[in-house]
Amino acid sequence: MAALAQLADATGSDHAQLIGIGRDYSLGFNWVSGMTPAAHAMFDRDELVTPQTNFRVAAGVTARADAIVREDHYDAVKSQLVDDVYLDLCSDLRIPYGCQTNLRVDGGGLIGFALLRSQRTGPTTIETETLFTEVRDAAAAATSLQVALEREGHRLVAGGFDAMGTACFVLDRHMAVRAVTAAAEELLHQGVVRLNDGRLGLPSAAEERRLGSALAAVGEGRSLAASIAVPDGAGVMMLKLHRLPAREWNMGFAPFALLVAKRPSRPSAQDLSFLRDHYALTASEAEIALMLRAGHAREAICTVRGITRETLRSHLRSLFAKMGVARETEAIHLLHALLS
Repeated sequence: MAALAQLADATGSDHAQLIGIGRDYSLGFNWVSGMTPAAHAMFDRDELVTPQTNFRVAAGVTARADAIVREDHYDAVKSQLVDDVYLDLCSDLRIPYGCQTNLRVDGGGLIGFALLRSQRTGPTTIETETLFTEVRDAAAAATSLQVALEREGHRLVAGGFDAMGTACFVLDRHMAVRAVTAAAEELLHQGVVRLNDGRLGLPSAAEERRLGSALAAVGEGRSLAASIAVPDGAGVMMLKLHRLPAREWNMGFAPFALLVAKRPSRPSAQDLSFLRDHYALTASEAEIALMLRAGHAREAICTVRGITRETLRSHLRSLFAKMGVARETEAIHLLHALLS
């Protein structure tokens, strides 16, 4: 942001901008110097970064990679816009003028670099365009380096899980697979998990729908994690989906989420015996208690044990009563204290 602010000052512009637009015209990031959060909120909407609504995007996507696009290019495409929403927004934010270039264009979308100018600073001058052109090469090199580092992160994350012998799929922000471990490759070979055009899939339609819902929830930010139990011929495979922590300065190419596949470990005979002896739990109740302690969701427990949700609720009511707790979280805390 400091570099963008310096560029805006040096060129006599109101703002300097670095923006990432996905292949489907989704907004990946939008960094603008000197713009208030309220103004950002008005602009940062996917529907405002399509060629049909945004004259800057429309002019940029048709320009060659190293071209400088400016006001005359904007004027040539404004008549093709489907509405005036972006034009009105530029008027409200006082940024009708400026120039821009594409720093990167590939199958993932484009990264644009721009100066935004108001009626006060006026249209782009020859001096402004010259300085902007001189800065462009440095900005393009820095952007390419950042993208390369972020993309390398997928391989590095997979390498870490490979060292632990864990089956792990590393996903990007579109929830597409970008790297896999050797153990994950084996699951693909066995047909436990499928990969179709970079997308994870499962053999049965019902499991496929559950996985799709989980991927959508994590990808859209409605959930940070999800678990799915999948029969794999040798028992049950637990698929655990985790959203990775977001970083503030991220161009959207870094690892976004992980899908880890593990077969549940068998309950310890010693722990089962302890729970049955001290709390008079049945064998089923003791096994369910240990599955709760291991972090398995209720749906996964039903799948593993082949029981209905109502049967599970009945088991839980009984074991809660025997252990002297009122709810699942209390039972889990007690089990960790007893068996740690």
